[in-house]
Amino acid sequence: MPHLSILPREVVVIRTRFCCCILLAVIVLLSAVSGIALADADKVDAVTVSVTSTGAAPPPRVVQRMQASISTVGEHVLSGKKIADIAQNKSAYEKIVQEVFDRVLVGYSVQQVAIIPGATSEIRVTVAPWGDVVHDVTVELDLSAISPELHQLVRKDIGPLEERISGVLIGLPTDAVDWAGGVSKSVIRELLAAELPEFKANLDVISGQRTQVRLALMPVGPTIQDIKVTLRSNTIPNILLWETRPRIEETAKLLRGLPAAFVERHQQYFYDQIRQNLRNHPATRRYGLTVTPVIKAGTNTEVNIVADTTRYKVSLEGYLDIDKEDDNIAAKLHTGKAIGKFDELFLDITLLPGSMTWRFEPGWGRQIGASTTAGLKYDLTANHEILWLNQVVDPRWSLRLERTPDTRMNEVGLRYRLHEFLSAEYVMTNGGNWIRLVGNL
Repeated sequence: MPHLSILPREVVVIRTRFCCCILLAVIVLLSAVSGIALADADKVDAVTVSVTSTGAAPPPRVVQRMQASISTVGEHVLSGKKIADIAQNKSAYEKIVQEVFDRVLVGYSVQQVAIIPGATSEIRVTVAPWGDVVHDVTVELDLSAISPELHQLVRKDIGPLEERISGVLIGLPTDAVDWAGGVSKSVIRELLAAELPEFKANLDVISGQRTQVRLALMPVGPTIQDIKVTLRSNTIPNILLWETRPRIEETAKLLRGLPAAFVERHQQYFYDQIRQNLRNHPATRRYGLTVTPVIKAGTNTEVNIVADTTRYKVSLEGYLDIDKEDDNIAAKLHTGKAIGKFDELFLDITLLPGSMTWRFEPGWGRQIGASTTAGLKYDLTANHEILWLNQVVDPRWSLRLERTPDTRMNEVGLRYRLHEFLSAEYVMTNGGNWIRLVGNL
């Protein structure tokens, strides 16, 4: 029995000693951590900087650059140092910062440096300009790479450039303009990136009491090298528009050398210029034309213009059917008069020289949406009616459908416009398929 009573007491002692060891280890660890924290608390972790001037205050962007320079010097000198050591040798540290910054900051003399030690130490610097200062800034903008007619548009994009550059340079010592020019370049790059991203600037600064800034704009990215102009009408013969072509090409020349992205961003401006140049043209007034331009900007730019009238619709086409034996040559005249906003009454006259027959087809058409026209016409020669529909897919592609209920004849034509005077159409009918060349006069 005594043997049994000793065992629990030994276990209790062992457990007690183990717990004491654990507690002692925790205390030692906490003491070490606390010591490290206290040791770190005695050192400089961060540096803040403030700059004031005894004379005219430097421009805000220049002050930011000064503060960044001083902060770099201050972090190098103070970070990681013991606060007590900095407080004890404050004058020596202030002298180091002053000497370094005096050499870096051309155009200013450092009057005073005050260091306030702490975990976040503060450096207060007082500067004074020496020599002449900038009183006025003139900006000379070189736009020789851009057509003179577009200078106003570019200046509008840039906005108050001279005012913003002046805000950086006025009040600076003239000797400080060289290094402050880097700030000006940053301002201009930011401005161009936001307002005129399609151009970059070459900057030249001539310092003096009246500082001159020369700024040359150069295009960035793909520029327009070649321009192709197409001019067509859905309502009058294309040949009647030929006299307007020189004026359109004159406007299109303004695009050459411009960045394609710039033209895309200002499409509405160029559309308005084309309309304005054609507004007073004799042909525009004579036929009552409405001009709809489309510009596809790129290295090879396309300027597609549709000029239509709301008064009437006239077209003259010549057909040549390949792989068709009979009546493979034809000429067709379409004359129509607008009735209201969406409807048209017309007469189609077709001549088939092979059989020397004429076909007269009066009819009615209605505009359904922006790209679809449908209607009914009557063939007076064959005495039957024809249902028809025309769908414009894009400026070059169109689809034509015709249905003759009496004979159950169907005709489908898929047309591709090669240019304003020539198209190719693939024709499918109940009696066969062929390719048709269409001359558009």
